Amino acid sequence: MRNSKSVHLDIPSETEPDEWDTCRVTARDHADGIASHKRWYLSYADGFRNECTIDAAPLDLKRDHTLSVLEKARRIADEEGFAPPLARACLLAALYHDVARFAQYIRYRTFKDRESCNHAHLGMKILKREGRMEGEDPRLARLVLSGVCLHNRFALPPGLPEEIAAVAKVVRDADKLDILRVMHAHLERKPYNPTVVLSLGDDPGMFGEAVVRAVMEGRVASYGDLTCVNDMRLLLGTWLFDMNFPSSRRQFREDGHATAILADLPDRPPYLEPRRRLLACLDGA
Repeated sequence: MRNSKSVHLDIPSETEPDEWDTCRVTARDHADGIASHKRWYLSYADGFRNECTIDAAPLDLKRDHTLSVLEKARRIADEEGFAPPLARACLLAALYHDVARFAQYIRYRTFKDRESCNHAHLGMKILKREGRMEGEDPRLARLVLSGVCLHNRFALPPGLPEEIAAVAKVVRDADKLDILRVMHAHLERKPYNPTVVLSLGDDPGMFGEAVVRAVMEGRVASYGDLTCVNDMRLLLGTWLFDMNFPSSRRQFREDGHATAILADLPDRPPYLEPRRRLLACLDGA
């Protein structure tokens, strides 16, 4: 996908930012043609935050997570040499990938899709309802909506068109890279926030055999197999196996979050060998 020229889109001009958000809408956002989209997103997120009658910290977490995912997607697109139209599709998909998390949390008081709704599918519906792709080239709109819809799949379906696959892979990699940052910060503090650790227990005597097996077989572990917080540490480490670009794998290693998360696993079976394997894979990434 380097320097792809298969997408030719007219990028609409951007208006000057409103005074209130100049610290959050950057010159690079204007250069990339996404400033108006970013302003809308921030206003949309703040609306839920201001009306929230329960703990609003998870909403702040998701808003800040999205802004970080956007920057990580920008770095991937830059380092992989994507042509500007394709890069812009990646940025918009990254910006909007979790747009449904706010409504999900307010309605269901959880981020667990299994207990509420598929936030990727809901996000696509919100973007259509809010007309966020109006005025965009239809081909770009399709790339963005597809990237949002596919970002939370356990694995991408085979046979995707090349450009859709590229956008989805950038968003998925950027999302995982920032979740590692968030999880590293939260796993350093006890008691754990139950929303962040999916209400998993912290019993050092528990472990998921399927998670350990996934590590030893060099594949991504499944959320459905988690039995405790230590399983989550392993699962986060297995995301290295699902990084799609050299720049993503490099960020995964250089950020140091996965290494720190794995370092806190018990230094005994059944976690000893899976941890060693993942750390060795990180060293070679």
